[in-house]
Amino acid sequence: MNAELVKYGYFWVPGNEFQELVLSWKKKAELVEPDATYLHHPVHATLFLFYGEKQKEIEYTSLIKKDAPIFKSAEWLVFENDAVTGGDTLTIGLEKTLDWELLQLNFAETIKPFIIKPIEYPNEWSGPFKISHQNFGFPFVGKHWMPHVSIASLQNKLFIQEAIHMPIEINEINCGELALFRIEGETHTRIYAS
Repeated sequence: MNAELVKYGYFWVPGNEFQELVLSWKKKAELVEPDATYLHHPVHATLFLFYGEKQKEIEYTSLIKKDAPIFKSAEWLVFENDAVTGGDTLTIGLEKTLDWELLQLNFAETIKPFIIKPIEYPNEWSGPFKISHQNFGFPFVGKHWMPHVSIASLQNKLFIQEAIHMPIEINEINCGELALFRIEGETHTRIYAS
C-alpha cells in the first residue's frame, strides 16, 4: 500500500474572544480584497508545518504537548513584502517566551523522523531560515520564529495602515489550545486538539 502524503500544521488556536477579533478583521479585509491570501484560513498561529503520511496521524497527535504556554502580549505586526505571499501580511504578533520557543523546537525535533519532504516555498531562504529549512523542512524554527495570527496578505497598504493604528483589545490572550490540522489546498481540517 502506498503512503498518502499530506501537509500538516501544528497550530495554536486562540480562545473565543481572540477568534472573534481576528474574524472581524478578516471580514473587514475581505471587503477590501476578497481574494487576499490567508483570508479564509482558520484563526491560528503556526508553530510548524510538515508533510507526513496520513496513515500515521495517530502517531503525530501523540507527540503534541497537552498544555500551551502563555503569550505575554499581542500587538499588530506586518510582514512587508512577505517572502511567502509577495504581499504585505497583516498579523497580530504574539510575544514569544522561552517556553514557546522550546515547545516548538521540541516538536520539530520529535516529528523530524516522520517528515517525508520539506515544505515548498516560491523563494530561496538565507541565514537562519535556510538552516531551519534544511534541518526541519520548515524555515521558521528557532529564535527567528515570530508567532503571529494572520489576518490576510494584502496589496492594499492603506487598509494595513488604518488597521495598525487601531488598539488591540484582548482580555483572554492566554485562552487557547494546541492543535494538529490536515491541510489540503485552502481546506484546514482539525484532527486533534489538546
